[in-house]
Amino acid sequence: MKGGMLMNCEVSKIKIGNQLQHLLEVNGFNISDNLLFENLGLNQLNLQRYLNNEQTPTLEDTIRQANFFNTSVDFITGNSKYVLDTWDYNFLEEFFLYSSEKIKDHFDNRHNMGIASEDSIETILFGLLTYMTLSRTGKSFEDLTEEEITNKKDAFREIISLLHSCITMSNQDCFDIKELRALNRSIVDYLFGDYSFANERIFNGLEDNIVESQNDRVQLLKACINQNIERSHRVVKMLDELSE
Repeated sequence: MKGGMLMNCEVSKIKIGNQLQHLLEVNGFNISDNLLFENLGLNQLNLQRYLNNEQTPTLEDTIRQANFFNTSVDFITGNSKYVLDTWDYNFLEEFFLYSSEKIKDHFDNRHNMGIASEDSIETILFGLLTYMTLSRTGKSFEDLTEEEITNKKDAFREIISLLHSCITMSNQDCFDIKELRALNRSIVDYLFGDYSFANERIFNGLEDNIVESQNDRVQLLKACINQNIERSHRVVKMLDELSE
């Protein structure tokens, strides 16, 4: 009953013929394979009736088929288009597509925010970053201000772009793992206040007057001096420890 009125619902007959036929083909079975009958608990007539959509499967048969073909009940019954067979070479691609759809649904329903990206990997990374920075604290984007949402989304985009760049970097013929380690070390230095990526990039172009404001140039140079002083203290401390 809904809204005080009885609703007439017609339950559709479950048809598994197309899904079952697909699973037989991709796994190299034919309808007379004894292995099918032994594992599915069917005879050839029952199997043919399922393939012809003439027979509605029992829950027990559906679960048995899903387990045997390493897929889900949802796929067998036509409620999902994803087989998600972990033995399939294309499993990862299919899993990422499936996961990205579910993540988009989650953001629509839980965070009241759509994800525009059509790239399944970027969608998954966006969901992962949200989990690591928000969801584990019990928060969602609905709990943030507009400015905080913008800052988070901008940060996530840069992190995803950085990951893509690192992967591209690691695939270069001239790649040296020391480069990635140096990048990671710079990030650690930034966390402890000894390094600024933005200042480093601008400082390299100071002589070309990239920074227009004289005051900005002065402040940047002072920041560089302070960083060098801090590094010098660390060097002196290490030298003292070596001397001891």
